[in-house]
Amino acid sequence: MPENTISAEIESSPNHSRQAALALQQLGFRILHIGPTISVQAPQSLWESTFNVSFQPQQKTLIQEIDGSDVTYPKAAVDNIQIPEQLQTLVTGVMFVEPPEFF
Repeated sequence: MPENTISAEIESSPNHSRQAALALQQLGFRILHIGPTISVQAPQSLWESTFNVSFQPQQKTLIQEIDGSDVTYPKAAVDNIQIPEQLQTLVTGVMFVEPPEFF
């Protein structure tokens, strides 16, 4: 069974976006876009081993009015998140992407 791919936005230190993206790429993260934040994807196991984050299955209803619009996704438990030593001068935060809710 293929492993979950997890998306996140990485907040870099001021003027260090490109260096942070390169360091993340060297660790195995896929860089999608560099802007005010760095959009990245990686297998769940890479997030867990690199940032000490865990994931729990979470269910969410995407559209309230439509039956069957529930989706289960891996929700990040970020209480113990740790930025690895080689990224500490480059990365200031990680925000995990969750499915949208439509109203």
